[in-house]
Amino acid sequence: MDRAVFLFFFTLISILLDIYFYQIFKKYKLKKWFLPTSYVYWSITSVTFLNFFFYFFSLDLGYFFKTLFFNLVIGNFISKVVALPFILIDDIRRFFIKIYPYKKKKQNNVIPRSKFLSISASLAYGLPLTSLTYGIISNNVYDYRIKRRVVKLDNLPSAFDGIKICHISDIHVGSLRNRLAVKGGIDMITNEKSDIIFFTGDLVNNRSDELKGWGDDLSKIKAPLGVYSVLGNHDYGEYTSWKSENEKNRNFKNLITGQKEFGWKLLMNENDNVIVDGQKLNIVGVENWASSRFQQYGELDKAYSGLTDEDFKILMTHNPSHWNAQVTNNYRDIDLTLSGHTHGLQYGIDIGKFRVSPVRLAYKQWADLYELNRQYIYVNRGFGFMGYPGRVGILPEITILELKKS
Repeated sequence: MDRAVFLFFFTLISILLDIYFYQIFKKYKLKKWFLPTSYVYWSITSVTFLNFFFYFFSLDLGYFFKTLFFNLVIGNFISKVVALPFILIDDIRRFFIKIYPYKKKKQNNVIPRSKFLSISASLAYGLPLTSLTYGIISNNVYDYRIKRRVVKLDNLPSAFDGIKICHISDIHVGSLRNRLAVKGGIDMITNEKSDIIFFTGDLVNNRSDELKGWGDDLSKIKAPLGVYSVLGNHDYGEYTSWKSENEKNRNFKNLITGQKEFGWKLLMNENDNVIVDGQKLNIVGVENWASSRFQQYGELDKAYSGLTDEDFKILMTHNPSHWNAQVTNNYRDIDLTLSGHTHGLQYGIDIGKFRVSPVRLAYKQWADLYELNRQYIYVNRGFGFMGYPGRVGILPEITILELKKS
């Protein structure tokens, strides 16, 4: 219900923006291109409405049309939000001129303010749309990058000093179409020869049958100390329709079975450990945790059972919001947290240590390594993609962490 309410208000705001922005086009109604352009303009508005209609009545459009609708709606919305300040400034300016008229001095070869702001709004509208289109046609969703970081930890057992960890997240196998490129990404993972691999959720988009045909490839993801995984918000089948609750439950069981068949150790609000030279590396895995919007299945208290404050611990939790909400306040003895979920919005600037993305408005920790009072969290940018079939600036990631005793 919360998702339906959010989508309703999003659709309403989008349509109101479309009506408001139409004033730009009305200025050119005597032009020959006005009529066909108007048809295109209002067709996007129609798609925005239909997107809500199909969701509300649980109509399955299939992957292609669902993706097409999503990108038209989101692309149109983002572009209008970026252009909105220019239109508002012009309208506010004209409003005050109407109330407090003044005699304008005639200036030659100067663009009128109103025209200048309209042109600026048009350019601002086109920039996000152009970059989003580039993100799709560039095929950046398969341009896998390895991010290497060294994490120095006080409590790390000496037997694990120098351990090489591979962290992957958000595979979203149902979105992947270029099998050859994905196999190349998996080869990059295996070629690193990591000691242990962690996967932090969102294996599928919605359904376990997305895994069909991928078993052999995903089973290649192996490490000497094992592959550990947790569930993400998309793994529960909450974002699609089911004929019955039993069908939904079967889907969930099949997803769990699939991970076992790959040889992965799925942790569901529990902990496990690996032992080297008599010393333990404790791994805590919670189901999807959320403070709002997403379903709440994570129980860190339960997953923590049997551990002591002195034990070295790595926490796997899909949503990085969990770190600030609980870990840094109530579990100060968790040394390292691994998360995913944000994808870095698949849109932003990510050059060296300089990173910026609109997703920062929703998540304080959204990509790479963060530290607070000697506790660390790494947020993976995602191996796959969801919804928007492109990436701009924020490329798919394979994380390699070397843990060192400080």
